[in-house]
Amino acid sequence: MAKFKNIVLNIPHSSINGIFGEYGKWSPNPYFMKDCVAKLTDWYTDILFGTKNEKVKSVIFPYSRFVCDAERLVDDPMEAEGQGIIYTHYGGYTRGLLTEDERKHILSLRTEHLDRLTEALEDDASLIIDCQSFNGENNDCDICIGYNNDETCDDETLLLVKQTFRKYNYSVALNDPYANSIAPSTDKRFKSIMIEVNKKLYLYNDNQLCGDKFHWMRWYGCLNRIYEGLLI
Repeated sequence: MAKFKNIVLNIPHSSINGIFGEYGKWSPNPYFMKDCVAKLTDWYTDILFGTKNEKVKSVIFPYSRFVCDAERLVDDPMEAEGQGIIYTHYGGYTRGLLTEDERKHILSLRTEHLDRLTEALEDDASLIIDCQSFNGENNDCDICIGYNNDETCDDETLLLVKQTFRKYNYSVALNDPYANSIAPSTDKRFKSIMIEVNKKLYLYNDNQLCGDKFHWMRWYGCLNRIYEGLLI
């Protein structure tokens, strides 16, 4: 089994900061918040994947994806939908116009986040876990594990994560409904895996955290078993 000296948690979509600010430029609107922001924010993933293990580091993007989506690629196919690195519209709502300097600043936020991820890596001794959540239906899996079809994928890591979730009675799918995992550097000596958690597992309908202590005992028992199994 491949072991790692450290795990770097990439948490890109947990914040709602900056949406109506200087670089957000979305119009304050409760329906926009309810219909769009609430849907696309990965609520509490900074808490969900958190641990006291000192070998696990979190790199959290401090702004909403409606300011900058740090995981989108340059010339991302979602640009055509208005949802590239800089969202221009979503759900019938349109962002205010940005100056060229404002666009450059927003792009620099993404660069800074990717640089922080890269700096946290210890070459081939590191594993990135791309921490996400998704809006699932009743028949969707509990956990979606995403991976790249390249050198950042490690079969033993993938197997351990999948088997551990299933041991704790979570249903698991691979690269479905979402695929791939973040790779912040072209020098891909590290490994990367994405874990997407179905929001129905831990959120009530009003985006409040589940209050069942047995749910959290199960979740953190599983998560810590994964971390311990992957680390040296």
